[in-house]
This record gives sequence, structure tokens and C-alpha cells, in this order.
Amino acid sequence: MIGIFITARLASTRLKQKHLIEIDGKPMIKWLVDRFIAGFENEIKNQKIQLFITTSKNEENNLFNEIFQNSNIKIFFGSDSNIPLRHLECAKANNIEYILSIDGDDILCSVEASKVVLNKLLDTGNLVKTIGLPLGMNVMGYTTLYLEKALMNNTYDKLETGWGKIFMEKNIVTIKIDNQLNCEKIRMTLDYEEDVIFFNDVIMGIGKEINSISDRNLIDNIIKNDWSKSNEFLNDQYWNNFNEQKEAEK
Repeated sequence: MIGIFITARLASTRLKQKHLIEIDGKPMIKWLVDRFIAGFENEIKNQKIQLFITTSKNEENNLFNEIFQNSNIKIFFGSDSNIPLRHLECAKANNIEYILSIDGDDILCSVEASKVVLNKLLDTGNLVKTIGLPLGMNVMGYTTLYLEKALMNNTYDKLETGWGKIFMEKNIVTIKIDNQLNCEKIRMTLDYEEDVIFFNDVIMGIGKEINSISDRNLIDNIIKNDWSKSNEFLNDQYWNNFNEQKEAEK
């Protein structure tokens, strides 16, 4: 069984309950989930793929149950401060052999890249990731067995930021996505108020095609309409915060 694990929690400090912020009457987290439901529709119907929100045991995360109460999305409550352990707990509890790891902040994460990663993962095992897409679109996937082995050698109690450091670089298959577009400055992740403006502009600007638009056309539209101007200046601040948190976890 394949699991798509969307990692999210509602205890964010910079942007309170950011996954519940609505665009056109729908919470951010649901925009992300609906993209993957549309992209893997047949596999989900045939029960080859199960989609999970993997969150911590913090009480406020129970709100995810309310959002997805009339759907087939499973909410898994696991380790509070160790995300890869949470994934392993979810995989073991649900007989998942292959995991697509999606950050819940990456509202328009690439379904195309997810399919590339999954196909390679089924073929080679271990860990597969993409590079070359804007921040918030790349994807990573791994087998449950590989994840379990990586955690056996883990010496960190807290793994929330930069937790990919537990994986051995020599075992990682990296796929370069060449979109031939100047998209290095585009940030497609949810962390600040300006990111909300960005996602609102993109989702409302593209409209009903948002779940089926190709990566190339999505990026092309963002560039053409200058939508990235609202938040691209935050990239340096984002990486500074990321590195500070990563250091704090040592």
C-alpha cells in the first residue's frame, strides 16, 4: 500500500492556524488535499493509495477531523516533535510500504513530481526526491523500511526542521526537474501573511483549473502575472529561520 502523508499541525506561531485560512471559502489544507485527490483519483478509488494528514497529538489538531469528516482522508495523530517518527508510526499502523511525503505548507505541491518520485521509488526503493522546482513544489518519497532503518541510527530527540539530515546521501536518488523557466525566486510555501496573498492570487487567478494545471503552465502563469512579487522577498528570511531552527534541534 502507498501512503500520501501530508504533514501539518495547527500550533504554528508565525501564522496562527495557517492551514485553516480560507481561500474562496475553503481552508488552505483542503486546497492541497483536493489537488492530490484529483491527481491520484484512480489509485485512490482502487485503494492502491491512501491519503493521510499526519499531525501531532496536540488537542487543537482535532480540528482536522472536522474539516475532513465527510471524506476518506485519514487523520493520524503521532509523535509531537519528531516528524519522521510520526510517519513511521502512521505507516506501521496502516500497513503502508511506500510513503510520499508532502509538507502541509506546500499548498500547490507538484502532483506531477509526486508521480515521478513514486514511479522511481517503486522501482528502486530507499529514498527519491526532486529538485529544480520552486520552493514548495518539490517532493520526497521513501519506503517504510528505509525510514525505519534511518531512525534506528537517529540521535535527535526533536526532528521538525531539516529532518532529512537523518538520511544517508549515498542512498538518495535525486531527480532534476527541468522546467526551463526562471522560477528560482518563486516561493510556494505557507509561512507568512504575504504567502496567503500569493496563494489567493494564484488560486483565484487560475480558477477551476488549479487541480489539473501542469507545473509548467502554473509556473508560467505566476511569472506572467507577477503574482510572486507579493512574497518572493521573504525567501532569505525563510531560510534564515529554517537554519536557526535546524541548529536548535541539534
